[in-house]
Amino acid sequence: MDFQICFGLALLETLITSALSPTHEALSDLSTSKALVFLVFFSVQWLVIKFYRVFIYPYFVSPLKDIPGPEDNHFFIGQLLHLYRAATPIDQYMSWSATWPESPFIRYPILANKEILLINTIEAHKQILQTKCYDFVKPKFLERLLGEIVGTGLLFAESHEHKKQRRMILNVFSVPNMKKLIPVFQQKAEEMTTFIERKMKENGNGNLEVQKIFSKATLDAIGVAALGIELENLRSEELKLDFLQCYFRMLSQPPLSALISFIHVHIPIRRFLPLEANWGFMRAMRGVHSMLNQCIEERIRDLKSTDREKVGGTESRDLLTYMIEERELQKEDLTIADIRGHLQNFLSAGHETTSGALTWASFVLATRPEIQNKLRDEVIQNLGTFGIPNYNEIEKLPYMKNFLQEVLRLYSPAPATWREAVKDVTICGQFLPKGTQLVLSPPVTNRSPRIWGPDVLEFVPERWDALASDAATPYATQTFGNGPRICIGKSYSLLAFKVMMVELLRNFRFSRSPRLEQLGDAPMPVQNPAVTWRPRGGMTVHLEKITWS
Repeated sequence: MDFQICFGLALLETLITSALSPTHEALSDLSTSKALVFLVFFSVQWLVIKFYRVFIYPYFVSPLKDIPGPEDNHFFIGQLLHLYRAATPIDQYMSWSATWPESPFIRYPILANKEILLINTIEAHKQILQTKCYDFVKPKFLERLLGEIVGTGLLFAESHEHKKQRRMILNVFSVPNMKKLIPVFQQKAEEMTTFIERKMKENGNGNLEVQKIFSKATLDAIGVAALGIELENLRSEELKLDFLQCYFRMLSQPPLSALISFIHVHIPIRRFLPLEANWGFMRAMRGVHSMLNQCIEERIRDLKSTDREKVGGTESRDLLTYMIEERELQKEDLTIADIRGHLQNFLSAGHETTSGALTWASFVLATRPEIQNKLRDEVIQNLGTFGIPNYNEIEKLPYMKNFLQEVLRLYSPAPATWREAVKDVTICGQFLPKGTQLVLSPPVTNRSPRIWGPDVLEFVPERWDALASDAATPYATQTFGNGPRICIGKSYSLLAFKVMMVELLRNFRFSRSPRLEQLGDAPMPVQNPAVTWRPRGGMTVHLEKITWS
């Protein structure tokens, strides 16, 4: 917008200046003179507007200027350095929320003093996510942060297009379809058990880094659910299609690569930076695109000549097959790139959510033996020591449900996401002009002492048996979001977690590794900056095989 204003004004001023100037100059000199005059007018106006935007508007004119927020801002870059240097991706948010607990929003500046609002209260979350959901969209810069890793697809669809795409793939996540996936989850859980036992024999001491193991298991499961193929990450050391290598390269970035990604969110530098830290990320991203394109093209050819695939003896409608069939039946205008975007959403978010929950659950089990024992007792008493549990049996494990909810409350996979107002809107009495950008950070409500009480940071599964006041509302937990844009794969992730956790509890006893012993009661260090809530350096726990008589 600023560019168009400056260009139009400079052009008009150049024409006026030319009309008032003598006309006896040579034609070439006249053209050069006009160009120079235009450049001078444009440059001066550009600098004036930018000075106004950066140093005057946020402090004296903005309708957001009276919203409370931090004052320890750096010149020109606001809070960016503090956010980057924080111990975790949410430290600053949680500190601000504690300072201004009653304010619907907290205002802080970033690059060029651009104003950002942190959504801070349950009512503000409700209005933005439910009441006025489609008055807000995902800002373009978010595609630079998340789109590279998790694709576009439903995640970045808006308004009518979002409703249409969500309706198209919602049936894939229906309860009947989820029930059909239980044998798949069980198979992958058993393969995970075999893989862990092999690794325990190899290292001889039972101390295993489990985060990568859980990623292999959940990616194998989602390979069947989304692509209808066996990735076989757990069956061999070699990674079929290299999916895991690519995703680990993008999600677990070395420090310089993480810094580049952090900067790229605010200044699009990715395509122009000739550094290996950047090229490695780009190669991984292009590798994922290439592999998914190949899967899509092969499935399109297969469906023209064969029946749908069979999984576990029942008809499977994996996401890829479903979208291709819907494209043909409903004449949907879905390109290969569109289908790939949906697959990336599900592959990335689905496996990362489940593997992350399993990773943090293993931390709790290793450090809280009383919780581990209670969970295992419930599993053995209701499901026995082996066999495939059915859907109803799994859903009737109350302590398992409470345990999972507490894991996701304290260790929300996504530290933050963003929204942008597409028109002028009023939320909780605060006027937000079109273009206002907001941060939605799940821990702001998930870890709020005002909502959950003074023991908010303690792991207490029993709290879910007697929720009261604000804690009883859906908006007290934002792990999967809420409203029309709630995570479509929520039921998939919860069910996959439960099936795999049952198998782990049947087969292994968790305890502290030397690293966790050294950590003591201190919180587990996490990566920052990071797209997801991941333990720094992985999660190493001690495992002991259980033998049932």
